[in-house]
Amino acid sequence: MTPSRQQIRSETALARGRYGAFIHSCLDGGTSARLTPRADPSAFALCFAIFGLQLVGDHVCLRTHGPEWAAALRRAVRQTAQRRSAAVDLASDKHFLQLLTFCLSSLAVLDRLADDPMPDMVTPLLMADVPGALSRSGVDRGVARSGNHAMFIAILLIHARQNLGLDTDAAIADWVRCHRGWMNRFGFWGPDDSMSHLQFQNGYHQYEILEYLGEHGDYWEQAADAVASLADEEGHFAPYPGGGGCYDYDAVFLLTASEGIARRHERLLARTAATLLAEQNVDGGFAESLRIRPRSLDNLRRSWRHVQGARGQARLERLRQALTLLRPRHDRIETHWSHYSRGWGESDLWDSWFRMLALARIERALEPESSQRWGFIDFPGIGFHPCVRAPGQS
Repeated sequence: MTPSRQQIRSETALARGRYGAFIHSCLDGGTSARLTPRADPSAFALCFAIFGLQLVGDHVCLRTHGPEWAAALRRAVRQTAQRRSAAVDLASDKHFLQLLTFCLSSLAVLDRLADDPMPDMVTPLLMADVPGALSRSGVDRGVARSGNHAMFIAILLIHARQNLGLDTDAAIADWVRCHRGWMNRFGFWGPDDSMSHLQFQNGYHQYEILEYLGEHGDYWEQAADAVASLADEEGHFAPYPGGGGCYDYDAVFLLTASEGIARRHERLLARTAATLLAEQNVDGGFAESLRIRPRSLDNLRRSWRHVQGARGQARLERLRQALTLLRPRHDRIETHWSHYSRGWGESDLWDSWFRMLALARIERALEPESSQRWGFIDFPGIGFHPCVRAPGQS
């Protein structure tokens, strides 16, 4: 039975409180944060903690630690740039660009961005030839990770315009023009013979920028409908059972892009919300997936049903993932956010923030008056929502 809006609101409020407690369990003595309580401290984890504290409205903690956290993040960005620039081109290095943009967003949350908007880090990365940079990344072809890189380019251009006083209007217009011109029939980028998980998980990143810039069109509805077709029986959207922080949030973002889109997909959003709420761990956090490990007969059956429930390219993606994830090398998840490799069912700050952010967007879409209960981020990129702007502000 589909839960009512009241049920979702009530259970989300309880989950929010437990999530806040989990964030605090990952804070490292008030000076940093750990991706999980067992992981090593990292600047990425600190960003995810800041985003989560903002989302649940823990302004006391943000104010208390704001100065030292801001200093730590700036230090981490500059040290990382110095260390990695000897081996890689920072303008195309996902590790550095992700850290830089997350830190800029965190500084905005802490109200410390104006103190030092980091022009020394940002200005050298600004793209003079945006269409060329996007094409080389493979945006027009829907190449994996090209959407992420396109988002980094746009965030830095917007930040430069808003906080560095640079004229990047033409470059931003080029960014929008290219993306509008290269869209396929699903509202994404790349081959359009059938809808795939890669298309929306990759292309979601550009939609974050389009939303921030107030770029609207029928393609939003096309993208939302295409994403809805990939939902599994539990309301998850990953190519493997149990969802995934990125896949589920990216899908929810597109399904809540407007009140009209959300109303059309309300039953699906309610199912997704109910599933996410049921998957919160006892420590208050959320994990990547509770359906991958252990390798049990039940999980194997679930994987097979997951493959059978898709069609076209999505079915091939799910089959490939089902076989790949059986290998022992995938028993744990490795990222550049931490030296620690976490378990599939282990709570972490990244997945927890994305799960809670998905629930926040669902609640906001179904009940617009709930905006005041959530601390969305007024900065381009993940965590932004137009409701943070004053009426009429573009």
